[in-house]
Amino acid sequence: MTRIAGRQDRSEFILDPVEAWRRGRILDRMLAQAAAPHPRGVFRGTHAELDRLDAERRLETARLLNRG
Repeated sequence: MTRIAGRQDRSEFILDPVEAWRRGRILDRMLAQAAAPHPRGVFRGTHAELDRLDAERRLETARLLNRG
């Protein structure tokens, strides 16, 4: 599927692997800056408790991304 925005024809997929890699690296850096810091150290808990902690981190990251 092709979408045209302005004068430049834009495709959903970047066919040039170098350009795709470069854009991916930029996106990775942007997302890494928005991620909530991962707690340090060793944690012990039930699987459900660790899943809850992961869900809280994901929610915090989503809030940071959507705020900007």
